[in-house]
Amino acid sequence: MASREPMVPREPMEPIAPGVWRLALRTPTLPPATTTNTLVVVGRDVAVIEPATPDVDERARLDAALAELEASGKRVVAILVTHHHVDHVGYAEELAVRHRAPILAHAETARRVGFAVDRRLDDGERVVLGEGVVLRAVFTPGHAPGHLCYVEERSSVAHVGDMVAGEGTILIDPHDDGDMAAYLASLKRLGDLGLTALVPAHGPVLGDPRAVVDHYVQHRLAREARIVEALWRGPIDMAAVVAVAYADTPRALWPLAERSAAAHLRKLEDERRATRVGEFWRLPDRGD
Repeated sequence: MASREPMVPREPMEPIAPGVWRLALRTPTLPPATTTNTLVVVGRDVAVIEPATPDVDERARLDAALAELEASGKRVVAILVTHHHVDHVGYAEELAVRHRAPILAHAETARRVGFAVDRRLDDGERVVLGEGVVLRAVFTPGHAPGHLCYVEERSSVAHVGDMVAGEGTILIDPHDDGDMAAYLASLKRLGDLGLTALVPAHGPVLGDPRAVVDHYVQHRLAREARIVEALWRGPIDMAAVVAVAYADTPRALWPLAERSAAAHLRKLEDERRATRVGEFWRLPDRGD
């Protein structure tokens, strides 16, 4: 007997693919973004990816949509989060309790959140929702050590968390376990998956995933080249690195830029392309 598409909840949600809907809910995220995308994926059962909002009225919007799906016989069986940051997990614990559904995340995320993760997902593990709907976890560390993307295999649509952004930018902060080398490797892997669309945590859905990922890689490598250019000036402190490498960035954003610059410098140091001496950075001597 052929399966039928479940009823579409009256709560406005953007249809991404058959049985895959996006709901942007307000969260305390970095400007200019103001929302985080929650993805509702429906087969015989329902999975909710990234229920992030802490706001009662925004939670009510998601609750209303899920209630209508449940009224049509669709049960929430999994709550998935991409990583541990506060603007990605704000409703995960309460939603899990409400629906008696397990929370799924990577082990590194489980170590960093203040609630229990019921199932630890590793790269390639699947969540089967029935009626041909399967979510596959893809391990993409860099922005966060436990970052996972979730690919809906039937449509090849992926919720990619903070790998890319439809609004704003992606911060790689080494003081929060961010790793620029791992992030670039994860981007390249994401580009090789043959996806049809990327649902970032923030902003609209992005088509042409390969072009999006290539742009991000090229942008990061171009910024890294500017940092190397700054190091040619001799021993230089972080403030001077930012002033040179981020001269095209508004000064109000330089504190964030400093974190990204630190991530690039750590990568360059690991590759023996930069050397730190106290508070100063320089290009290595041939003997370094």
